[in-house]
Amino acid sequence: MAARAVAAWAPVLGLIPKPCKPPGLSAIVRVKDEETWLEPCIRSIATVADEVIVGDNGSTDRSLEILRRLELELGGVLRLFECGEVGIKQLSNHLLEQTQFRWVIRWDADFVAHTEGPQSIQILRDWLDELDERRYYMVYPRMVELAGDLSHQRPLTSTRADCHCFTSSEAVRYVYGPSGFEAPKIPISYGACRFEVPTFFHVDVKPDRRMFLSHVWKEYLLAVDRADYETFEAYINHTLQQEWRSMEVDEAAQAWAADHFRGLVRYDEERFGAYPALLQPHLEKPRFRIQYAAGQISGRAEADPGNSDSGLN
Repeated sequence: MAARAVAAWAPVLGLIPKPCKPPGLSAIVRVKDEETWLEPCIRSIATVADEVIVGDNGSTDRSLEILRRLELELGGVLRLFECGEVGIKQLSNHLLEQTQFRWVIRWDADFVAHTEGPQSIQILRDWLDELDERRYYMVYPRMVELAGDLSHQRPLTSTRADCHCFTSSEAVRYVYGPSGFEAPKIPISYGACRFEVPTFFHVDVKPDRRMFLSHVWKEYLLAVDRADYETFEAYINHTLQQEWRSMEVDEAAQAWAADHFRGLVRYDEERFGAYPALLQPHLEKPRFRIQYAAGQISGRAEADPGNSDSGLN
């Protein structure tokens, strides 16, 4: 950390070139079957970003339909790239290469920002714009995390700071770490800092199947015997046989979700503030709702997405 703190002054001292892109904020968004929160996600970041660079990674749900409509509506702010199925590192770097402005934020397709009030994402944008334009930064903004439904959280990750935004340069590229997850590789000349006011929510609230497969994917990346499986699908089949008594994916997903949700706690609005305005319609007609029996979480109900309040009264 001490070495990075010293090296971060290198551009000011003329030892390396200063940032050269014009002032502004580019958001990069990677999308694969993210229809659940995609529209409020894009609308919220489009209020402060100068451009929203979206790469669709072979979606099979309504994601492309939503993105094409928003691309027309947002008048050039959203630039959509239909990339087919490519590796997440390749997709991230392709989107990064399209950015035009000094700041880049990796904005996930389940992030929804405050667009008004004291926690508006505009305060993050203003803070970034006030940083020394001669230097390079890696910034970790804090976010509130919801889980299970819009009224619950995981007690240990009620807020997180693993989102990132950074000064654009040719030196930054996404790489795979030892565990198989992708992340930006940042030169030592970048100063690291946090922005502690939560200006957006991570809405980790998705269908059981989507969440279960994401869970298995993370296990697959960390598996010491990963090379024994030709494809992720082969690993899924192995997992279903060994851990889920040869259940079908949807049945295993429902069982996994019921267990996964038991440790959730209620969202504390007094502590974390009001919900983003773009989530309010979803609060009024929730698609997902954690269920209780005898005062304990017993599972989750999911409405038809076309009629989000159906069966959840």
